[in-house]
Amino acid sequence: MAEPLVTRRATLPVPTFLPDATRAGVRGVSSEDLRQVGIEGVVVNAFHLLRRPGARVVQAAGGIHRFMDWDGPILTDSGGFQVWSLIRQDPNRGVIRDNEVIFREPSTGEKWNLTPERIISLQFQLGSDITVCLDDCTDADAPEVEQERSVERTLRWAKRCREEFDRQVAERRQADPPRIFAVVQGGGVEALRRQCATELAAIGFDGYGFGGWPLASDGALLVDPLRWVAESLPVSAPKHALGIGRPDHVVNAFSLGYSIFDCALPTRDARHGRLYAFRPGWSGRRPSVGDHFYRAVRIHDPEYRVDHGPVEEGCDCPMCARHSAAYLHHLFKVGDLSAERLATLHNLRFYVRLFDLLRGGDG
Repeated sequence: MAEPLVTRRATLPVPTFLPDATRAGVRGVSSEDLRQVGIEGVVVNAFHLLRRPGARVVQAAGGIHRFMDWDGPILTDSGGFQVWSLIRQDPNRGVIRDNEVIFREPSTGEKWNLTPERIISLQFQLGSDITVCLDDCTDADAPEVEQERSVERTLRWAKRCREEFDRQVAERRQADPPRIFAVVQGGGVEALRRQCATELAAIGFDGYGFGGWPLASDGALLVDPLRWVAESLPVSAPKHALGIGRPDHVVNAFSLGYSIFDCALPTRDARHGRLYAFRPGWSGRRPSVGDHFYRAVRIHDPEYRVDHGPVEEGCDCPMCARHSAAYLHHLFKVGDLSAERLATLHNLRFYVRLFDLLRGGDG
């Protein structure tokens, strides 16, 4: 079992799930809602907060915790994934250079320049508990020459991030600074994944993330690259499975040594009426790889129009404790916004229960 994740704000038992509060909020629910269902930490995106409302606005509010009324740990993602999701998917959105990334908003012409130093400084401004290095994210199927350039940039940027992080800590005289994570790239090339992991470990960070899109074109989890990275990092180092969130994928990555997870999947699915539930008769034991321990509830399906039981028997979320599946089906059909909130709280509570089982609890 991995060691608990110690941050300056709280110690998180592991494995832990951090829902994506990308722009300083989990869509459709409040910070109080998150606390109610047992969420212990969240992820925000430094790049998106730079765009709107701006780091100075957050800083003037007293930092990201006060800005969003969240007293638990906050991890700030650097924007490295947006290198892939925006620029690599649409060159009109910017350019990747050896020393910086320039994002461009095609509709307005507005530009944002990100360097390793700026992204670390930005995260200090926000006041996060775990900062993340800028990395050059690629698609797993990209050519090897592109993966090589990505690893070269990622390593160079990580060293600069480490140096800027240490400078910021010294300049601010912080006795209890945030932690700093680096992200491992290399696509589907074993030698590059292992090289990147080994050289990042030599620089020295508090934790490491698996970078890049984690799924194959058929939706299968990239188990081998995940294993290569985990095997090449220090055993005791926290390992963050960035963007991995499907319940069976979580169980698989956990078995490989990953202890931190974040993903928009459960909240996005909830807003589209796709809920998660443990299968009837599941004993509450820790799920293992290959177990069929959960099912998808598509609340829009006609069968739920007259289902007056909860979405999941035994679930203690605000939805299941007070309302029926038929009621939630009705709310979605009439377009009531409370449908998305209740569905989101159900899915988040499912994940809290799942991770409690993985920790050895009773869910």
